[in-house]
Amino acid sequence: MKKIFLILSILLPFALKAQIPGENIDVTHYEIHVWDFDFANHTMQGETFIDCTTTGTTNTVVLELKSLVASDVACDLYSVESFSQEGDFLTVVFDEPIEAGENAVLDVRYGGSTFSEYWGGVEWWPNCDYVYNLGVGFESQPHNLGKTWFPCVDNFTDKATYDVYVTVTNDMKAICGGNHVETFDNGDGTTTWHWNTPQEISTYYISFAIGDYELWEDVYHGIERDIPIEVYAKPSQMNYVPGTFVHIKEIVSFFEENLRAYPFNRIGYVSTSKGCMEHTD
Repeated sequence: MKKIFLILSILLPFALKAQIPGENIDVTHYEIHVWDFDFANHTMQGETFIDCTTTGTTNTVVLELKSLVASDVACDLYSVESFSQEGDFLTVVFDEPIEAGENAVLDVRYGGSTFSEYWGGVEWWPNCDYVYNLGVGFESQPHNLGKTWFPCVDNFTDKATYDVYVTVTNDMKAICGGNHVETFDNGDGTTTWHWNTPQEISTYYISFAIGDYELWEDVYHGIERDIPIEVYAKPSQMNYVPGTFVHIKEIVSFFEENLRAYPFNRIGYVSTSKGCMEHTD
């Protein structure tokens, strides 16, 4: 018994030293590309470029990716020796240690079946071609679920900027947080929507919603600038939008008068089958 206790005492410190996601890096920007949404089988494909700076010398980086499976991992300046997934953790091992303060861009390709729970994750609207993400989950611990659609350091304190590129069939729209930068026709029956979020936000705040949406627009005259109001809803819901949001300007005005000028790009909403969830616009 004493020998067993001694062995456990020696091994326990090493077990406790397991690396946690984002331990040795600071992510500054995510460039997320997602496409090939299969509404029947609830699958998707993606590729994410992760700009980061090492905060300590390391040859290992741990990210989070839930349910989706990484098929390839590369890096712009350093050679990747191997990568592996266990549960929600994606571990990337480099050929040699990277010193603290170095910048790198990780390139992760992935795909497969998405994760959802009672309230949270990637939600496929029942019986129709709509899909969106809820960035937190009521059942998951911790609650943050950015990792259900892109590899990331998925905690509430690690913040970054974002570019999101969503490719859908031409009959659909892809709505995300931030500024709509451009929409371009790929010439193959698909369109790519590009959105940019210049503010640094946590991974659970970044969002997407895909479907046959129509846009209702208005303008709020804020204390510092005019702010666009954009509401995306199903065609059958458009007649209800003006009445539903009749008080939106009063609400924003109350917050501006009591807190500060509205800090984000627009005031935006998108209709979903389950909600509600705040995301950054």
